Amino acid sequence: MRKRYTAEQREKLVAEVRATGASAGEVAKRMGVTPSSAYLWMKAKAAAPAPSTPVFARVVPSIPQTTSAGTGMVLEVGGVRLHLREDFDAALLRRVVAALSGVP
Repeated sequence: MRKRYTAEQREKLVAEVRATGASAGEVAKRMGVTPSSAYLWMKAKAAAPAPSTPVFARVVPSIPQTTSAGTGMVLEVGGVRLHLREDFDAALLRRVVAALSGVP
């Protein structure tokens, strides 16, 4: 009969592998889990979409230099200041912020 593991047990194993850098097999052995189960859990976690955790950044309204400059804002992320116009590309901004934040 197969042993059933809880979601908490799976999450604990995956978290320990990521935190310690140990192999899934090593952590599985310490936790009394079969290595094949551990590797499947790691593979499933890697394929799952990342949870949407909020990322906070300081947003500062920008003061237009001239009337032709338009309105915008300054966004500071990871020590970098991004000057955004009101017609900025949101998808591009998400990729830039993720790269500056170290989020894969």
